[in-house]
Amino acid sequence: MMREVFRAERGKAPEIVAAFKTLTSAFEEAGYTNLRIYVDYAGPMDTVVCQWEFDSLDQYFAMERQAFVNPDENTQAMIDTMNNNAKSGYKEIYEVIQ
Repeated sequence: MMREVFRAERGKAPEIVAAFKTLTSAFEEAGYTNLRIYVDYAGPMDTVVCQWEFDSLDQYFAMERQAFVNPDENTQAMIDTMNNNAKSGYKEIYEVIQ
């Protein structure tokens, strides 16, 4: 399971959520499961988390690398939204046990 956690610029969390909605649509087409988007309720404000599960890290990273080689218009818009509206971000990778 992977989680991407972004701290948005103040008031820019809705833009990050919209970008993650675009991303999850592409992930659904790729067969990823248990897609979720979360926003903060407590803790650091303007935090947005996107979570999904997949079968192969190698397959995921190959798809991610390919997306950055020659991004289509929608992918570039999503990248720009993240770059322009996020203060920071990181990935968390977990093995799903149950």
